[in-house]
Amino acid sequence: MTKDTSRDLSTPLMAALFAGVGAIVIWDTMSYTDADSYVFPRTVAFVMIGLSVVLVIQWLLGWDGNSEAEARVAPSPAMQSIPRRIALVAAMIGAALLMPFLGFLITGLLAFAIILLAAMYDPWNPYRAIVYPISGAIIVAGFYVLFSQVLKVPLPEGTWPF
Repeated sequence: MTKDTSRDLSTPLMAALFAGVGAIVIWDTMSYTDADSYVFPRTVAFVMIGLSVVLVIQWLLGWDGNSEAEARVAPSPAMQSIPRRIALVAAMIGAALLMPFLGFLITGLLAFAIILLAAMYDPWNPYRAIVYPISGAIIVAGFYVLFSQVLKVPLPEGTWPF
């Protein structure tokens, strides 16, 4: 058996793509005069560029997080879960379509629940059944408070009366 020494080139290419998108966002926001308009996109762009650089450095140093033993038993891409991926995309699209009607908070909680169910690979146990939904609700509510109250980002409130 020969050892596969090929490198995954998609990692640095995608990192470069995201760094490029971040640079475009920063460049685009240079014409904004109101600080309320450019602070958030620039912050996200700088974080995205920084994390992309970290990812490329990890790739260059060979820190892929997989040991040789894990690489031998890893399932082939054909064996991975396509229905989970479809459910993830459907949940994200559904959340984007429902947000104007249900509002940010309700849609965020609903999307989190669907994504949690779709992405859960390990078997459910009492700990996961209690902690995961509670921690998810706290995270979604925390983001709602952060964006709406602290950062004063106008979020969709929804048109339904609940």
